[in-house]
Amino acid sequence: MKLNSTFHKSILTLASGSMVAQLIVIGASPLITRLFTPEDIGVYTYVLVLSHLFLAIINGRYDMSIVMEQNEKMVFPLIKLSLVICLLASIMISTGYALYVSLWSDRYSQYGYTAGFLLVLLISYGVINILTAYNNRNREYRLMSSVYIVRTAGQNIGAVILGFLKLGIPGLLLSYTIGQFLGIGRQARSVRPHIKDITKVTRKEMLKAMRMHYRQPLFSAPALFANSFAYSSLTFFIAALFDMTLVGFYSISIRVLGMPLGIISGNVSKVFFEEAYREIEATGKFAKVFRKTTEFLTLLAIPMVLIMTLFAPPVCAFVFGKEWVVAGNYIRILAPMFGIRFIVTAVSPGLLIANQQKYEFVLQLTFIGAAALSYLLAKFQASSMESFLWYICVSFSLIYIVFYFFVAFYSQKQTGVDEYGDS
Repeated sequence: MKLNSTFHKSILTLASGSMVAQLIVIGASPLITRLFTPEDIGVYTYVLVLSHLFLAIINGRYDMSIVMEQNEKMVFPLIKLSLVICLLASIMISTGYALYVSLWSDRYSQYGYTAGFLLVLLISYGVINILTAYNNRNREYRLMSSVYIVRTAGQNIGAVILGFLKLGIPGLLLSYTIGQFLGIGRQARSVRPHIKDITKVTRKEMLKAMRMHYRQPLFSAPALFANSFAYSSLTFFIAALFDMTLVGFYSISIRVLGMPLGIISGNVSKVFFEEAYREIEATGKFAKVFRKTTEFLTLLAIPMVLIMTLFAPPVCAFVFGKEWVVAGNYIRILAPMFGIRFIVTAVSPGLLIANQQKYEFVLQLTFIGAAALSYLLAKFQASSMESFLWYICVSFSLIYIVFYFFVAFYSQKQTGVDEYGDS
């Protein structure tokens, strides 16, 4: 496949924006780790992880149907339906969290104010999901890329400024929340001419859209929630087993490990989803784009894992400060698993496209089981943080390998696309 193909051009457009955004993160991180304590960053991470737990499912996954829907007239009911679900879910989740922190959590009761941040963040995720889906439908990759840069810059520069003002945890959360809303106006540019059409959508039309794409909340949303919870639970388990300081070290290690996912894998996934759906419309399979995506990411994953394994501890100590060498040791342990995840995450929408969400859900549940088992082993054996991370690395790697072969199998099977746009 030539580099000037649509597939690679789309990836490069998205990845270039993510690269710039991650350079901003890299530039700001050494300042942030010196302006805030590991415990500050740990508490901040704890709150963000809770919000990210619902990021992909806050619209009931109906936002994904915006990309796939063949009938243009049905896109507007899907947009309105996604927005309504987002608002209702955001209010319910943040209210439940506020009650938990205020009434039942003695350990974290002093952080009750974070419920307000949680509400605003969840709403921002829902709106951005909808706009990103519509941008993806129209292949507005350049716009998506530029908005991501603006959003990341606002969040990280804001954190540095508020760090100098000694605002602590509230400063970190405020900068992140404000940054979320930067660029939304630009993302909405292609939707804006259709605002009247969206507002005129009736309840009957929304219910029709809901029935047509029922597989999304029934199968895809639970699967994504299970996967998100598996990773989110690691932060909660570390806080329960150890303390917020180690959560802070862990958060930096995950940030570094997540950079390749954000720069490349996540963007490849967006392009893979759109390209695979077009291929399945034309041929009934998506084996070609699956193979192409696997080859592309494997060539990147191998050197990435080797570099992180060999050099992470000294680099973290140099970049973030001497005490952050701990984060480098965590990176070294988790790098192999993240290398496998780097590939599998990009092709994971293949099960959705092949209408095999039920298998995706079952596979994602195994991550929760692995996380819980690792927690129990660490708790009852009084294991160190390093041992806990080794349990996670081995168990999650095996699950990702099984996940990959499921997608590979269904990429070869003949799959039709039904009249409603669901594959």
